[in-house]
Amino acid sequence: WMLRLVFTLIDWFLTPDLSSSGPMGGIYPYTFWIGGVLVVALLMIQLAITAIQRDGKSLARVLIGAAQYGMVCIGFVVYAVAVLAAAGGLTTALMRTLLGTEVLSAWQPWTGFSVDDITDGTVATVLGVLGLFVIFAAIAHLLVMLTRAAALLVLAATAPIAAAGLVWEGGRAWFWKSFRWFHAAAFTPVIMVLMLGAGVQISTNVALGEADSVQAAVGSAVPGIFLILVGSFAPLALFKLLAFVDPGTS
Repeated sequence: WMLRLVFTLIDWFLTPDLSSSGPMGGIYPYTFWIGGVLVVALLMIQLAITAIQRDGKSLARVLIGAAQYGMVCIGFVVYAVAVLAAAGGLTTALMRTLLGTEVLSAWQPWTGFSVDDITDGTVATVLGVLGLFVIFAAIAHLLVMLTRAAALLVLAATAPIAAAGLVWEGGRAWFWKSFRWFHAAAFTPVIMVLMLGAGVQISTNVALGEADSVQAAVGSAVPGIFLILVGSFAPLALFKLLAFVDPGTS
């Protein structure tokens, strides 16, 4: 019941509208303007450094950064919308396969069996205790998805400001760090649904008595339920996996 309630709420936050024709349309002009002012200021700083050091590398940073900034201004909003659409498609495909539904609010967790199907007292006790962790997992999923939706809005809106640092050697990590976080946030539902589906499938099979022994049932039920809880930390795992995006990260 708790998971059903939470996932009904999560459905509302799954794909925030980042398009320039949507609610974000009113903020993009201001952030692009701020980014433009900042890029001019940082460009002058980098040119001054180049003149003092007489370093070709510093001049190359100006040229490459200016080109990268132009690309961000021209296409980042379209790119962000496309990435969210791709992540949404993958999430829907996983939900259809693992959970038997295309929307989280329509999912009926653990309805394939009843209490009469659980005949072993030890397994029943373990599943009952693990139910507490399902409650924690539900709350954690809601907090993560709320934070993800807010993060996507902020990261998309401030992308031009972060991209301004591309023309300055000391600020080029700004954009790549936000770029890395954007992708981690965008694909968070994919990995969370994958882990949720795996945990549900395992725990359902345990409840239906498909394990060879009580020890095997308990050994499968515990990690199965914890997979649902651990899925809440998917954004941090994705951020680690995307380290190659950030030039400042080994």
